Amino acid sequence: MDVSRYAAKPEAYDALSAYQIANFFKEHGLARDQVDCFATNLLGSPVSATPVQGATSYTVSGDEAAQVVQFRGSQLPMRHIEVAKQLYGDFVPECESRGMFGPVYVYVANLVPGPAFCRVRSQFFSPAPTMEQRLQQTVQDFARFFASAWINKPARTLEPPPGLLSEYFNILDEVSPGLPAQLQATLDDVRQELPRLFQSSYPMVLQHDDLLENNIHVDEATGHITGIIDWADAKIAPFGVSLATSCINSRSTSRGSSGRAASASNLHYRHSTYSLSSVTAHRSSAPLRRCQEETRSPRRKGASG
Repeated sequence: MDVSRYAAKPEAYDALSAYQIANFFKEHGLARDQVDCFATNLLGSPVSATPVQGATSYTVSGDEAAQVVQFRGSQLPMRHIEVAKQLYGDFVPECESRGMFGPVYVYVANLVPGPAFCRVRSQFFSPAPTMEQRLQQTVQDFARFFASAWINKPARTLEPPPGLLSEYFNILDEVSPGLPAQLQATLDDVRQELPRLFQSSYPMVLQHDDLLENNIHVDEATGHITGIIDWADAKIAPFGVSLATSCINSRSTSRGSSGRAASASNLHYRHSTYSLSSVTAHRSSAPLRRCQEETRSPRRKGASG
């Protein structure tokens, strides 16, 4: 089955980005040319809006500089980003605060090369043999991204936010009404087993918590993941949980949209069943196990993926 026909086209993401940019400047009462001028002075290079934008930020890249400037209405959790860099290595771009411009916070980060996966998803999911190989590479890198948190897990136990287990139970309660009767027993099993993830023997690690394809950049020629951006919502949680929750998040985001934003978001999140996270969950178990087993090998100890 050729699932590439279900993937949103780049034009859909262009429309979404245009809406998000307009909404950002409307919300904060800023002039776009003044913001771009400020970013140009920071980078010493003319700037252009990045092809994929965020819901609550405005990001530009230097035309002659391998950096981006992001303007945000809220501060980034810099401590979390530092921990993410320790756990995930080169998957996480360097980022530093540059103060404020009017009412918004300013950050400069390394430019992650390659397009966001959402813009090339239809190509990668096409039935062409070369695309199959590239998608396999993307899946392997995605599995290695998750495994690197296991390999590099800190010696000191990280504490999850209060009420996280209850939050997960609430998510199960939300999805339960939409599941067929034959899956309810499985859901009950999940409810019973879920507390085991919070036992002291299971690692708590910093997780991205928004692993949609617009935050995952790839090399079009090889399929390698070049970096994962937007760590604003990173949280401490049981190892591997964000792989499962990323698809849930994409569906709930689509449900929560309205008006013109809903039209763009529906294009953005449509058919999330075929997302990279879903494919990885089905196909990366073996690479993930191999990466976890590398923790026992002194040669690979401390690898970041």
